[in-house]
Amino acid sequence: MKRRITLAFTTLFTLVLLVVVYEQFKGRVKTWYSENYIVRATKFPAGPQPDQVCLTWSGDPKTTQAVQWRTSTAVTDGAVQWRAAADSGDEIRETVAIQAVIADRLLENDPEIHRFTAHLEGLAPGTAYAYRAGSKIADTWSEWAEFTTAPESAASWSFMYLGDPQLGLDYWGELLHKAFAARPDAAFYAVAGDLINSGSYRDEWDNYFAGAAGIFDRRPTVPVLGNHDYGKDNRPQMYLDLFALPTNGPNQIPPECAYSFRYANALFIVLDSNLPPEDQAGWLEEQLAAEDRATWKFALYHHPAYSSSPNRDNPEVRELWGALFDKYHLDAALQGHDHAYLRTYPMKDGKRVATASDGTYYIVSVSGTKYYKQEPHDYAEVQFADTSTYQTIDISTNPDRLTYRAHDFDGNIKDEFVIEK
Repeated sequence: MKRRITLAFTTLFTLVLLVVVYEQFKGRVKTWYSENYIVRATKFPAGPQPDQVCLTWSGDPKTTQAVQWRTSTAVTDGAVQWRAAADSGDEIRETVAIQAVIADRLLENDPEIHRFTAHLEGLAPGTAYAYRAGSKIADTWSEWAEFTTAPESAASWSFMYLGDPQLGLDYWGELLHKAFAARPDAAFYAVAGDLINSGSYRDEWDNYFAGAAGIFDRRPTVPVLGNHDYGKDNRPQMYLDLFALPTNGPNQIPPECAYSFRYANALFIVLDSNLPPEDQAGWLEEQLAAEDRATWKFALYHHPAYSSSPNRDNPEVRELWGALFDKYHLDAALQGHDHAYLRTYPMKDGKRVATASDGTYYIVSVSGTKYYKQEPHDYAEVQFADTSTYQTIDISTNPDRLTYRAHDFDGNIKDEFVIEK
């Protein structure tokens, strides 16, 4: 009798343990199953005609321009033809592209594509160039478009900053086009991570580029790695295959995950907050210390130093990177992840300070349709929820002034501040 009771108890304990383990890991199991076994289809399969044309920088924005695009695997060569826009069809130069295969074996209607990347070099600063991307063998080309290199010296200019697109990419595309229509003068578009929801799903990347069509082929994008941009193997491989980025980041992390560049009189430092902050802190300090000549300093990363939503604190980011922002006076940290808008007071050493000259603004925004709850924070000067926004940052000289505005879908100004130096 005692043996039966012991056996029954052991069986019951095992069942309870299995239930506990299942509840603990069912989310991971579901994610693993969906990423490895669910067959999908893209609404935008590749063809022989170049599409998803996208501008990034892998070198100096004054003298280089990276151009990426895709085709079906039937196209086996790629090149960019380009000329100074003022030449009106005079001498056309050509740069051969590097070809890569991007595969998604569970994409039933388009499992493999060719992705091409061309690095244009020897460009003149502050100059407009016309270009088209395509194949000489197939004689298929994109439409001619234009980009403009960064100016040689300080000048009045502007750029766009957006938080997570992630979900609702059709809506995000409309928001992006409204931003472009309102401010066609913006030099580039920085996106603070979670560009899509599942980093290994090429159909989601297809939706992302469809939303940006007609913009990212005319204005460079500056992407930031979010947690959702990482793939099922905990690597952002598809992201890295899609964007040509600088390789001047920390040696302790993979190339192109973090990088920096100068544009006019501003320094931009892109960090990967998915990876250990301590592995990037030494490099971050080197970048900030070496650029005392920059009038304006910005950091872009995904996980906020000062969170907007409940229970999403990131103390390592705040303590390690925030201390360096304080030491070298960062003007603004542009972040994502929390899906509810927040702008702090100027902050230094974890405390509110009197003016922007004494501290750093930390901003969180969302541009897609996934929203989170928000709780009050004593460090928040402005916060609101359930609203997608795009941000314009205008830089002017004589005097040196930064004007920041957050706009909703209809263009209404939801937040605004000015910094003068």
